[in-house]
Amino acid sequence: MENKRSLLDCMLGLEEKKVWKAMEARAKELPESYYEDYKALQKYLWISGTGEWEQSKLIFNGLLDLLEELAAEGRQLTDVTGPDVAAFCDELAENKDWRDKYRQKLNKSVKLEEI
Repeated sequence: MENKRSLLDCMLGLEEKKVWKAMEARAKELPESYYEDYKALQKYLWISGTGEWEQSKLIFNGLLDLLEELAAEGRQLTDVTGPDVAAFCDELAENKDWRDKYRQKLNKSVKLEEI
């Protein structure tokens, strides 16, 4: 059964706000240095334009998963990202844009007929 949202919820983005607050609460549970890393990554991704909310939500949840795992293992963010953290973020955002991938796949699968 499809979960229908009220008009007010859709207009005000109430569900999105709940998800956002849950992610922020989760981030605040990280050790301080990991939380600071998360906020820096988050700021960079917002400024660089990650796209739509659904895409951003996936990226931020993925980053939280990564930082929680790194904190548990006592490893640093740069152990995964390498020294160019911005390039890692760019690649992460780029890989999450399903529309570009689908366009490329469609263009490859449809052959233009010669007239």
